[in-house]
Amino acid sequence: MAYVREHPTKIGDWGRLWAMRTSGKEDEVFSPYLQAPFDRARADGVIPPELTSIGGTWSTISDSGEATNLNLVYMLGYDSTSVQRLTAGEMDGRQQAIYAIAALRRYVPGFENARLRNFGMALGTRDSRKIIGRYNMTEHDVLNQARFDDTIGIFPEFVDGYGIVVLPTTGRYFQVPYGILVPQGVENLLVAGRCVAGDKISHAALRNMMCCTVTGQGAGVAAAVSVKTGVNAGAVDIRTVQQALIKQGVRIY
Repeated sequence: MAYVREHPTKIGDWGRLWAMRTSGKEDEVFSPYLQAPFDRARADGVIPPELTSIGGTWSTISDSGEATNLNLVYMLGYDSTSVQRLTAGEMDGRQQAIYAIAALRRYVPGFENARLRNFGMALGTRDSRKIIGRYNMTEHDVLNQARFDDTIGIFPEFVDGYGIVVLPTTGRYFQVPYGILVPQGVENLLVAGRCVAGDKISHAALRNMMCCTVTGQGAGVAAAVSVKTGVNAGAVDIRTVQQALIKQGVRIY
């Protein structure tokens, strides 16, 4: 922690690892970010110089001195719909994690005797298949406080992906429309989570876990309304769905 205080890093520093665009208000916000140790490790041959995918954030340090979450390996170019490519990604990612620990031991005070307790249980994929929906969310929607008649919840103006970082620091938010859960050409199916309908940049907001809970609860309530009223899930009365969500404590406006 003394090292972090002596070498403070900000969101704006992320741009040294990859091309990044922000709204400007994020640039001076403190970030638990580690880059310099990995630059030194690449220069010194401790990790392969071509592995520019190593570098990123840490979460917390426990009272006993454990770093509880190191988000340091970000790999591109893997087809997450292929079992073979996912297996290759698991192997490659774990090897890179070992490299990252070696760099931390050598270049970050406090990590000299660090041991890796555990990997993530599985490779995390941020993007794969998405539906084409009744409505397809856009970058403009998530960055300009979009409002919808069929809203099923709200989510902050929070984008993290594809070189864009916009943090929810101002209270701005967009509404999440029911239409992005309803696929075209398939009857009586609702889709929730990161595979809802939208363009690449809107996905960098919709894929966030708390937004996935918004679409998940909306889908569950709509499915219940569909069964109770005996209509297709795509044809439910949205006002009935909204009333049920509000009764459950969901903020939809």
